[in-house]
Amino acid sequence: MSNKNVLVGSIPKKDGLEIRATLTEFKNEFYVDIREFMQSDDYEGPTKKGIRFHTENWDAFFQLIKKLDQEIKKRA
Repeated sequence: MSNKNVLVGSIPKKDGLEIRATLTEFKNEFYVDIREFMQSDDYEGPTKKGIRFHTENWDAFFQLIKKLDQEIKKRA
């Protein structure tokens, strides 16, 4: 990969919006990007809403998601 984005998956929202998860390489470093994307007549691409972090932080992020999952299941 050389300055490329690999789309891992997406979740549709509403009115041309979706959440996309991508793996991005920049200057030989890998990043996770979870961002809202917009598709309309005027614009197609990422919005400011989202997060990007280095893959060295993936384990911590994954643990956070697991904790969030537990809290959601307690309340569902």
